[in-house]
Amino acid sequence: MNIPIKYNLPDGHDGKQLIDELSNTYAIKTERSILKRMAIYDTFDWRLFDESLVLTVSGKSLLLRKLFKTNNIHVADISNPPVFLKDLPNGELKKLLKPIIKMRALFKLVEVYSRSRFHRILNPNDKTVARLLYEEIRSTHDKESPVLAAYLWLHPVKGYSKYSRNLSKRINEAGLSADIKDDIYFKLLASVNKFPGSYSSRLNIKLDPDMRPDEAAKIILRSLLQVMKTNEAYIENDLDTEFLHDYRVAVRRTRSALGQIKNVFPKETTLRFKRDFSFVGKLSNQLRDLDVYLLKKDAYKALLPSVLRDDIDPLFDYLSNKRSKALKQVVRSFESNKYSQIFQEWEKFLNELQKDAPTSSNADLSILTLAQKRIYKQYRSIVDSINQILENIDDKKLHALRIECKKLRYLMEFFFSLFSQKKMNTLIEQLKKLQNKLGNLNDLFIQQEYLLNISEELPATHKKNKRVLVSIGSLIGALDGKMRVVKKSLFKTFTDFASPLNEQLFRELFVSK
Repeated sequence: MNIPIKYNLPDGHDGKQLIDELSNTYAIKTERSILKRMAIYDTFDWRLFDESLVLTVSGKSLLLRKLFKTNNIHVADISNPPVFLKDLPNGELKKLLKPIIKMRALFKLVEVYSRSRFHRILNPNDKTVARLLYEEIRSTHDKESPVLAAYLWLHPVKGYSKYSRNLSKRINEAGLSADIKDDIYFKLLASVNKFPGSYSSRLNIKLDPDMRPDEAAKIILRSLLQVMKTNEAYIENDLDTEFLHDYRVAVRRTRSALGQIKNVFPKETTLRFKRDFSFVGKLSNQLRDLDVYLLKKDAYKALLPSVLRDDIDPLFDYLSNKRSKALKQVVRSFESNKYSQIFQEWEKFLNELQKDAPTSSNADLSILTLAQKRIYKQYRSIVDSINQILENIDDKKLHALRIECKKLRYLMEFFFSLFSQKKMNTLIEQLKKLQNKLGNLNDLFIQQEYLLNISEELPATHKKNKRVLVSIGSLIGALDGKMRVVKKSLFKTFTDFASPLNEQLFRELFVSK
């Protein structure tokens, strides 16, 4: 196979000089240089990087490769740089990226210019027997701007492998290596002060098992505050809905930490900030609910008979307009004095030095001991609730169970670093399955309730449109059908989570010997 070989030129190495030296041995015909603009894309939370993928737009081509690999996995033609998954052309590349990107926007991380020139190696008969491509990458198209990276590509020609072997030997003797230990990806991002993996909504906290609980709690809460601050800055720009989602999750985790990491702060302090973050969370409730509806538009339409699918569009037009107003309201709330004061006082509290002699009842325990007590107690509460529900499935009990599962999930994420990673992942996966079922059920219930009342607030023109109302009614029926299916599947999910194996793992991790 005539696969090109890529040689990384060290800083200060002149590739042009090497080609000049080769011209003393080989007849070389130099072609005109080609200038291309290149840009690297990823989501804000580095979803492609997490999968060791690099997405590049070069000219009118979209290129996907693995980190530390030179060959592209997929190439697709594009007319414009993509923003969302829907902007990608249909094909294998889109299919591969769909479960990774999901609803997140693609951001241009860095833009550079590649200037390359082919040099054809000729034999005595003027036949091209190999090609050398010298490439320089700069931050601008100006030839005088600093070179960020330079490469020499050897392109073998079928039937002339001897020439390629000799050229490869000469290039190696010149001090170049085809063994790429570093990827230009990192160098280009560093040139604009961006570092892969610099943001994640997932908690990545390392706690000392012997740490005081109030100190550990503040480490967790400071991490969550940073997530809120990072995402808040992007919500107003309305780039994608996940900024608001990540922000709200951090708010919920903060409330949960204040409620579940019990008796480590003064009672009045805990109560005050729980009220504050309850207020903060409610500010964006409507906006998030509308986001969920609009994100599921295609899925909702797919539930309808084909003859009704277009008839429900006025509903989504109405919801979209309503969302625009809700976004403006959220932005105004973020700019209010009350909101600013809450976060100023919260940050001040989190940065206060710890008292030498804490007075709260659990503050003299180790964080490991407290984590074990709280997690196991929450787990047992959930199992007890499951046993009650199995006797009599009740919607209110299911809703309460969903909230209790969320509390357990947050506790396990807060204290993940204190326990066996393998065992924690096993338990969290089981918990996620239970949460997903209960979350889907709750979402379907809320969606039904909203749609049952939506006709009252629709514009008069929509109310008079019988086809719009019929399509809404049909969607309510379809959602009810999905609810019944989810409820039927609950039994197995419940019994899996409350299994003896899970019980054993919870006892091993969280019951002190």
